[in-house]
Amino acid sequence: MMENKREIEKVDFETEFSYCPACGYKNGFHNMYRKTEEDGVLSWFLICPQCSKIYDIGLTVKR
Repeated sequence: MMENKREIEKVDFETEFSYCPACGYKNGFHNMYRKTEEDGVLSWFLICPQCSKIYDIGLTVKR
């Protein structure tokens, strides 16, 4: 599998993260997952469907 080299922007927010800060898109996000070094744990990223910017809001998921 090819390694994804796209930049991921870390985002801290207070009450909600519901629109893309880069382009203003406000109809939700696509999801992307990446293996971490911890067995069975994936990092969970949000991708803007309009501009393709990738955001890390600190989510992880355990398989």
